[in-house]
Formats: sequence, structure tokens, C-alpha cells
Amino acid sequence: MAGGERTLYGLVRASEAETREFDPALDAKRVTDVPSNGQLRCEYSGDNLIYLGFADKGISSAASGWLLHKYTYDASGKVILRQISYDAWSDHVTAVYE
Repeated sequence: MAGGERTLYGLVRASEAETREFDPALDAKRVTDVPSNGQLRCEYSGDNLIYLGFADKGISSAASGWLLHKYTYDASGKVILRQISYDAWSDHVTAVYE
């Protein structure tokens, strides 16, 4: 086999979509979950996104069903750390991030 080619085995030939979503560098299938009925909230400091929150549509900002992200930047403005918490958006500043 030439470099980068891969033979997929099985009784049914892989579809074009299945072939495109396979990443040979990782030897794994890429899966991206894009929620379509959610809501998103953001808080910035200058141009830098500091807090990002995702929740199902209709959940209030005071409900604890939010997936929260907190971003830390270096002196040049590059993200160096992303931490996650599960809490209410209204508590995103005081939430415990890991």
C-alpha cells in the first residue's frame, strides 16, 4: 500500500461519508456533536472570551443544567487553559472549575 492508504475490511464497502470521517493520523473515526436546540451565553474581558455556557433551550440562567467553560490566557492573548464546570449560568463566576 502507498503511504496514507488504508484498506477497510468487511462485507460491505465503506460509504464515502464513512471514509471521509475516518482520520488515519489518529486511526479513529471523527465524531462531532452539534446541538441544534440549545442556547449559548458568553462573557468577555476586552476581546477575550472568559466564560462560555451551553444549555438546552428553555433552561433558565438560574438552573443548574449549564455546561460552563472558563478560559485563561497568557500575556500574548493566547488561550493556555480551558476549565469546565456544571452549574447555573448565573453562578458562572463563582462556580468550581476543573
